[in-house]
Amino acid sequence: MNLLTTCILIAGIAIVHSDLDAPKTVEDVLQRNQCICPCKPFEEKEYIIPISRTSDWFGAVAFCHSIDMELAEVLNDDEARALGEVIAEEESDSEPEFYWIAANDLGVQGTYRWALTGRSVSYSKWAAGEPNNARGADGQQPAERCVAVGLEKLEWNDFQCTQQKRFICQQFRDQ
Repeated sequence: MNLLTTCILIAGIAIVHSDLDAPKTVEDVLQRNQCICPCKPFEEKEYIIPISRTSDWFGAVAFCHSIDMELAEVLNDDEARALGEVIAEEESDSEPEFYWIAANDLGVQGTYRWALTGRSVSYSKWAAGEPNNARGADGQQPAERCVAVGLEKLEWNDFQCTQQKRFICQQFRDQ
């Protein structure tokens, strides 16, 4: 089973087991949360950060899919800046936060790809010493396989995919 098939299967299972009344569109998310969601277009993309929602990486993939979006991909400096503008609009009561993006090395350790497209990650903005593929509690298997972008410097870091974080969805605008 390849990475794409595995991700789709996991996302499908998460959706089947999710709340059937879950929002299906961006407008539904905004209405349910009764708030304004920062959306910034970049060329043909727009991004949202679901308000007051955290998830593990797999749940983030499933949630974005459930509203006809996908977990954000950052393909170049321009997209990184646009994503940074959306993140900067977020109000944070806590210490520096991280937001899940679609990059991961779940298929082959050390080879980062974008979640559902399977494209290789050719642009990156890793923080110093990252990705470090930190080991799990057993000290044997790499535990950090999913990528999040930091609120302060917009640098990337790898984390355990099961950690709860905010996340960023993207969609391509209708032309």
